[in-house]
Amino acid sequence: NFSTDRPAAEFAQLYQADKLTGGHVIMLGPGNMEAAKSALAAYPNQLQVGGGMTDANAKEWLDAGASHIIATSHVFRKDGVI
Repeated sequence: NFSTDRPAAEFAQLYQADKLTGGHVIMLGPGNMEAAKSALAAYPNQLQVGGGMTDANAKEWLDAGASHIIATSHVFRKDGVI
């Protein structure tokens, strides 16, 4: 995995400068919600967000600037898809 001491918003600004669309902000593990929100705010409505997405918090992330929500494990139950 990639690790850096540079803020997430800085990368989002680079993506914006290069006109990258459809990039992903993935929150792996706890303690990175503020970094994710700062990236979304730096390049609003152009980055997708995933990691811990649920029907209860999806609107919050869209309101924070995500273009799309990446929901994977949340949509599955033991007996099938929700």
